[in-house]
Amino acid sequence: MKKPIKELETRVVRTYRGGALLAEFMGRTEPDGFKPEDWISSFVEAKNRVKIENEGLTLAESKDGVALLADMVSADDFGQGREDAGVLVKLLDSAERLGIQVHPTKEYAKRVFNSEYGKTECWHILKTRVIGGETPCIYMGFKEGITLERWRELFEKQDVYGMLNAMHRIEVCEGDTVLVRGGTPHAIGAGCFMLEIQEPSDYTMRTEKVTVAGEKLTPMQIHYGVGEEKMLDCFEYVGRSEAEMRALSFLTPREDFENPALVHLVSYDDTPHFALDKLSGGRYLHKSESFVTLIVTKDGGTMTVQNESYQLRRGDKYFIPAGTEALLENSYGLISYPPKKKYV
Repeated sequence: MKKPIKELETRVVRTYRGGALLAEFMGRTEPDGFKPEDWISSFVEAKNRVKIENEGLTLAESKDGVALLADMVSADDFGQGREDAGVLVKLLDSAERLGIQVHPTKEYAKRVFNSEYGKTECWHILKTRVIGGETPCIYMGFKEGITLERWRELFEKQDVYGMLNAMHRIEVCEGDTVLVRGGTPHAIGAGCFMLEIQEPSDYTMRTEKVTVAGEKLTPMQIHYGVGEEKMLDCFEYVGRSEAEMRALSFLTPREDFENPALVHLVSYDDTPHFALDKLSGGRYLHKSESFVTLIVTKDGGTMTVQNESYQLRRGDKYFIPAGTEALLENSYGLISYPPKKKYV
C-alpha cells in the first residue's frame, strides 16, 4: 500500500489580482498580487504569456526535499494503471473581478484544440470578503434573448457593461457550490476565495481585451490563435432566467448516511468529470480504486496510514494514491475525486 504524498504550495501567475485570503488560509499574512492561485494535484502546465518551465505542476515533499508530484507518482498510484489524473484542483482568491470568459466543452476542445479535455469546473466558496463595497458575486449564464449576433456586437464594441449585463449577477456566500459547465459564460467577482475543481485544461477564451487591472491582452490570450469568430463559437447561446440558472448550477449538499463524516458536494450524477466531498469531523475510513486529493480546512485532525499518523493542519494538501487505506479522525476538509469514466 502506498503512502500519502504531502503537496507544497504551487502558486501560479494569472492576469488578475488576489491571494490575500489564500495566504491567510495557509497561515500567513500577505498582500494581494498576481499569483492568486495554488494548483493542487496538478499534472498540467499553466498557459501564460511568458512561459515559466514547469509552472503549474504541483510541488511535493520528497526524501530529497522538494520534487514535482508528477515525478513522484506511478501509473498504479492513479488507479487501474491509468497515467492521466484527468482532473485539476486549485485554490483561487479574487481581489478583483476576473475577466468575462468561457471554457470549452469536451467536443469543442477536441475539434478546435485536439485536446481530450474541455473545462467543466466547479467552485466551492470557502470564504468571502467585501471589496470596494461590493458584495461578492459571480456572473453566470446568458439571460434570455442573448444571441450570437448580440454577443458579437457587444464584443466588437468592447461594451463590458453590456456583456456583464447579458449574464446573471448572483451573490455568493461561504459554503455555496457552483457547477460551471463548458460553454457557459461566466466571471468571478471580487472577494471570492474558493476551491476550484475542473477538467485538467487551462483553455480560457476571453471577451475583454483589457483586464480589470488595465493589462492589454494579446490575441493568443484571448483566443489561443483560433480567431475571434471561433472564440465566439465557444459560447453556448442558451438563455435562461436567473431561477433556472440557479437550479441548474447551484448544487445542494447531500449527506452520506453510510459515512456520517461525509457530505457530498458534487457527485458523478452532477457531472462525470469529477466529484467532491466535504469531511466534517467524526471518523472516516477512506479507500477507493482511484487516487484522491485531501485539502485540510481546519487544524486538529489526524490521518493514519499503515500505523503512521499525520497531524493535519489547515492548508495541508495530500495526494492519496489509489487503494490506500486512510483513517481520518476529527478531520475537516475537502476530498476531490477524478473522472468517473476512468475508474468506474
